Order: sequence, then C-alpha cells, then structure tokens
Amino acid sequence: MCAGMGAQRGMISQANHATVPRVSVLMTIYNAEPYLRAAIDSIIGQTFLDWELIAVENGSTDKSMSVLKNYADPRVRVFPLEKNIGRTPALRLAFDQAQGDYIAVLDADDISLPDRLARQVEFLDLHPDVALVGSWAQHIDEHGKVFGVFEPPDNQEELQDCLGWTNPIVHSSAMYRRHLAQEVGGYPEGIVWAQDLGLTLALARRAKIAMIADHLCQLRVLTASMTRSRKNQILVANEALLLFRRAADTLQLSAKARRLNRRAMAIAKIKLGVATLRSGSFREGLKMVLHGFVAAPSALWGNGPVRRFFGAKV
Repeated sequence: MCAGMGAQRGMISQANHATVPRVSVLMTIYNAEPYLRAAIDSIIGQTFLDWELIAVENGSTDKSMSVLKNYADPRVRVFPLEKNIGRTPALRLAFDQAQGDYIAVLDADDISLPDRLARQVEFLDLHPDVALVGSWAQHIDEHGKVFGVFEPPDNQEELQDCLGWTNPIVHSSAMYRRHLAQEVGGYPEGIVWAQDLGLTLALARRAKIAMIADHLCQLRVLTASMTRSRKNQILVANEALLLFRRAADTLQLSAKARRLNRRAMAIAKIKLGVATLRSGSFREGLKMVLHGFVAAPSALWGNGPVRRFFGAKV
C-alpha cells in the first residue's frame, strides 16, 4: 500500500525471521520516549512468543530512536522515517511490512498485558467467522496508575450495534486477520483521525467482530490529545459524521442503534458547527448547529462543548 515511499531510506537492518511469525504487532511512534520502553517491553514479555513488532519511528524529535536502538531482539523490526508523515500513512507503512496471519496493534504509549496475544490468537483460531477481536481496557495516567476501565459489550450483536454511534474497539486492544484487512484496503487513506474505526467498519461489513471480556491492555490517557486540540475539532467532527453515516448505510443495525446513530450524527454536526463558529464562519456554523438540533434536540444541551460555547452552566 505504501511501496516505494522514499522516507524508508536508512531503514535499520534486522535479520529476517527463519519462519513467518503468526502475529505482526504494529506500532507507530512519534515523540513517545517517556513511555516507549514500557510499551515495547510489554510485547517482549508476552507469553505468546511467535510475533514480530513493526515499529515505525515517525520522525520523532525526542530520543525515541535511541530507545529503539537498545533492542537487539530480531523480532523487533524498526523503520525510521526522516520526517513525520502522519498517523495514517505510518500505519499503512507498518501494515505493508506485516508478515503474520494476524495483525495486532499497540500504540507507543500503551501496554499489552502478558497474555493478550495468546488469548487473542486462541480466540481467532477458534472463531474463523470473526475478522477482528478487541478486549476490555484499563485507563492509566502518565505514571501508569489505573484510574478507570473501558468495558464494551461482549455480545456480538450488541457490539456491532455500538459501531452505529461509537467506537467500541480500543485500537491498542485490536487483533485482526491480515488477509481480510488487505481485501478491504487496510487503513483508509482519506481518514486522518479515526482510521481505526474506518478499518473496523470495513471489516464488520465482511465478517463478525468480537470482544474478549477481560482487561488485556492498558490505554494511557494523556492531557495532550489530538481530539482535544481546537485546531483539529473540525477534522474530528467531519470524520465522525462521515463514519457514523457509513455505519448507518452499510451495517445491519437494530432500531435502537439507528436512533443512537442519528443522535451521534447530530452531535457531530453540532460540534462541527461550533468549531466553524469559532473559526469565524458564523452563518455556516449556526446553520450546522440548527440542523443538528432539528435532527436530535437532546443532542444540543447534552453536549458539554456546545453548552460551554453558548454560555450555559456546566
């Protein structure tokens, strides 16, 4: 998908596996030095040993590359880029290098619990009708302290319904079949922020998605987040609107999920309107807010950013 990308110059030479690994773990890295060693060590410490780690160092300006150089394990394959090419292109590059039957994902600041890969490989081996399996996750802070959990439904029909109005799959908990992901085109090129949901939706149209009701990963929640950046609010809202509309058009959703889907799209439209208002386009922004309100009146005052913008008490 990204063959011939010039940024691959200077690739660290690593010995190829004597045999093809069962699992390829994708990790894209950008200025992740404080947490990178813990993330990589959580893969090296897996009870399941037949894996490779595809580490795309995405033009970091910190010492992430120095951390990577400390690993002599031939299963850790490092691809350094001269400059940051963006999250989706980096994921597509990592995907292209994967050799395993199954692809797992781990963000460079998250943690995989020791039996994560073993549990997910066993699940996919036993359920050939499942394209992707996720797991429950613990939320950790910058110091690694657990402060919350994320526990989507493990019932398959309920889980698919969730795709109509939210993303129930923590990307760092996902494992999916490489050949099916190749068939649907991998991570969608046109999606900048929600590329994981874009791929999950494409896979859900082809086969089942599933959830292991156990905490197999830890998701690090940091104060600096792309989704909280004001300059990205329009992008985030646009992609949410696009993907929830795609879910409604392509998935078999229950009546309840369709109602929640309409509300989610209304919230996305209102957020897009508020971000547009803030950018100075008052007429266009107000029109979007009103359209969202008409579609789902409860979405307006049930949304924190909207309440704050219009001066309501939070």
